[in-house]
Amino acid sequence: MSTLLLTIVLATALLHASWNIIVKSGNNKLFETGLTATGGFLLGLSFLPFLPVPTAASWPFLCFSCLCHTTYYVFMARAYETTDISTAYTVMRGAAPLITSTFLLFFDMSLSLMGWIGIGFLCTGIFCLAVDTKKGVSGWRGIKAALITAGIIAAYTLTDGLGARANADGASYACWLFVLKMLPMQTYLLWRHGESYLKYVLTRPCPGIVGGMACFLSYGIAVWAMTKAPIAMVAALRETSVIFGMLLAVLCLHEKFSLQRTMAVVLVAAGASLLKIS
Repeated sequence: MSTLLLTIVLATALLHASWNIIVKSGNNKLFETGLTATGGFLLGLSFLPFLPVPTAASWPFLCFSCLCHTTYYVFMARAYETTDISTAYTVMRGAAPLITSTFLLFFDMSLSLMGWIGIGFLCTGIFCLAVDTKKGVSGWRGIKAALITAGIIAAYTLTDGLGARANADGASYACWLFVLKMLPMQTYLLWRHGESYLKYVLTRPCPGIVGGMACFLSYGIAVWAMTKAPIAMVAALRETSVIFGMLLAVLCLHEKFSLQRTMAVVLVAAGASLLKIS
């Protein structure tokens, strides 16, 4: 992998952590996810005239993925409401490949020694984040919501992988996904919150929409990078997003910084990377 491509992939990890920081910084995390969906929709819509319509075989995957993403936003917001982002984000991103690997084991997919070491790192790191030496188990509600979110991430990752293959055009699939998932997300928010959601949108439109565009670019650039370098290498490098997430949480949100938390985040990033390349 060239230095330029390495820098680009690391930039996608930073973009991913950044839009999560924007969601966490808002007064209403759920409403922020709605704005994020809007930003991704607007940027995805601008590319649609230049891309083919998804094939018939990919539509079931797109529809199921839209439902997964809506549920993902809801539980992510719940996690960010109840615990800090350096914990919740690390658990979400780190546990997702752990869940995916465990799922694949049930289908007789072998796991290498490196993969098992990665699982050990992940479990240790997540445990260190969940346990505070002075307060026992801290923020369990947030950890629980983050773990559910990780399961949803694993579900839509597998769905999108199969869907992009069925479509035979990854860029088209990704753009249509960002456009289509706007509908169930906004329908849910308007149904449950209506006027209060609309008022919130009017008070804070720019950060959320910019965050959604960052989400779109992070995903799109990563897909492009996987056509230029080994997929496992790109995927592993993207797991550095948990380190960026912790740094941004400390710098932008003034969250607590400790040696235990730092080691936990590094363990999760290393474990996720080992699982991706195993």
